[in-house]
Amino acid sequence: MDLSTSFLVYATLFRLAVIAAGALIIVLGYRLFLQGLASGDQTDASLEGGGFKLALKNAAPGTSFALFGAVLISVMVIQGSPELDITSTAPGSAAVPVELQQSAGSLRLRGDGSGAVVPPAQPEVGDQLPALAASASEQLLQAGIQRELQEDFSGALEAYLLALSMPGLPLPHLASPLNQMAWVYHQQAEPDLALPLALLAHQINPTSIVVMDTLARVYVQLEQFDKAQALLNRVLQIDPDNSDAKAIARLINQKKAR
Repeated sequence: MDLSTSFLVYATLFRLAVIAAGALIIVLGYRLFLQGLASGDQTDASLEGGGFKLALKNAAPGTSFALFGAVLISVMVIQGSPELDITSTAPGSAAVPVELQQSAGSLRLRGDGSGAVVPPAQPEVGDQLPALAASASEQLLQAGIQRELQEDFSGALEAYLLALSMPGLPLPHLASPLNQMAWVYHQQAEPDLALPLALLAHQINPTSIVVMDTLARVYVQLEQFDKAQALLNRVLQIDPDNSDAKAIARLINQKKAR
């Protein structure tokens, strides 16, 4: 049972309990009133002075009880049931003034089912973080490729590293920057640095021809020809006319023949 349903049940039981208590007091007061009238005594006490006379009859306690019960029920009807006011604010923020609470989102419930539900606040930046991170990472990836074409390899690696470090970046978007970093290290003849990056990119996107091509070239540099050939076979199954895969396969055969 959610919070609003629980509160409505509680408010209903509260109202019924007050009505029952008021009705019981009225009944008991009425019975006491009747007993007072049936009594033979006329007056328990009286006070007179200045043209004013106050007499307390035997029936007065019953009347008071009955009036008290009626007042209790009347007050409950006028004031209504308990009220639940839930106001949500952003984590870590200070208390929001009443006049500004609508901007944070508020739920107001009353026991009789009335009340208004204020629309929730607009989505925060945290909800848009993955899309923003993916867009920023793609821009940095393109910037790194441009620097790589200009043979600015250190600048390219820096751009790819920034593309990887975007907070909240979805996992599939990590494959391209990792593959490009592996490609740069491959071009610089540093296969030991390229291999873990290429392997991770392949784990993230195992069906990418570009990623398999990079990993195969790194395996060739490390003279792990069987692993390279297995990747090339997968590439040729996907794209039988892939010229790069055929060229690497010829290179492997040449190296094996030596």
